[in-house]
Amino acid sequence: MKKKIFLIVSSLGAGGSERVYWLLSQYFNKEEYEVSVIYLNAFEQCFDKNISGIKFIDLKTIKASRSFFKLYKLIRKEKPFAVFSTTDHINILTAIVSCFVKIPNLIARMSNNPQQMKLFYGFKTRFYNLFTKICAIRFDFIVCQSEEMLQSVSASYGIRPGKLKVIHNPINETTILKNDKSISGLKRLIIVSRLTKEKGLFRLLEIIKELPQNYVLTIVGDGPLMTLLKAKVSSSNLENRVVFKGEINDVSSQISKHDLLVLSSFTEGFPNAILDALSVGVPVVTFRVGGVKELIREGFNGFIAEQDDIVTLRRQIIRACNQAWQHDKIKADINGRFALDTIGRAYENLLLQ
Repeated sequence: MKKKIFLIVSSLGAGGSERVYWLLSQYFNKEEYEVSVIYLNAFEQCFDKNISGIKFIDLKTIKASRSFFKLYKLIRKEKPFAVFSTTDHINILTAIVSCFVKIPNLIARMSNNPQQMKLFYGFKTRFYNLFTKICAIRFDFIVCQSEEMLQSVSASYGIRPGKLKVIHNPINETTILKNDKSISGLKRLIIVSRLTKEKGLFRLLEIIKELPQNYVLTIVGDGPLMTLLKAKVSSSNLENRVVFKGEINDVSSQISKHDLLVLSSFTEGFPNAILDALSVGVPVVTFRVGGVKELIREGFNGFIAEQDDIVTLRRQIIRACNQAWQHDKIKADINGRFALDTIGRAYENLLLQ
């Protein structure tokens, strides 16, 4: 009999956590497992549900606070061998459900650095941190995306080291590879991000203002700051140099049309946008945030500037846009280090301990 695997996410929207579990579902989709992806909100959908061998189950509850009874009944009926959850509110929900129904293997994935997120979402983060600390005892293992995140989670929640595991995010493999064709001398920058305050987009616009006129920026993503960011672009006379694309499905293809991905975040868990860029051979310039030291090899696939060092980030953007890059080698390197088989095997090994 196949072992049932549940992967629980809030939606199938364009979030990083959702993508990681969507990819992991495909890793576990093999003879010994029966895989189900459980989600609460069907209104946000970015990922394909038509994958042979994988069940996609919509609880139709929208919010975690409304999902206890449906998730409890589903788990009690199906008796999964392992349940994987991700993001604070889903982790808390799953931990509470596990108090009332037996789950042989219960594994949480953390989605952010709790110490840094407190700087941006005060009460909300403190609320989630409190309940995460209480619920952490329910999990067999807690996956952190980087060593920096592990240290933050350990300090914030007092979790014993043996329960915490560092497992990076997998790449979404693609055959796309950037070419070196230039367009009228333009230096094409791109950022892929949710438009929220911790992503540092306003300081990125300030940097764009200080770059030469042939540097243009594409912003991919949506979020609560869209209107304010567009107003900032207008007031800064950047309408001809900054384009908003909103949420798109062909992220890798869009990135491959640019010379450089820029990451301006104040905090990250493990930036999937960098994985996306490197997987098509596009170099990256980023502030130092969680996970980037495991991704960026200075001078080979990008550059790192220290947090808040806007001058250095601007200089590194110019440097990166005016040097030759070995796009095929960048792609091969990241494929070798973060392939789904490699990352999936690390998750699967948690079930064998």
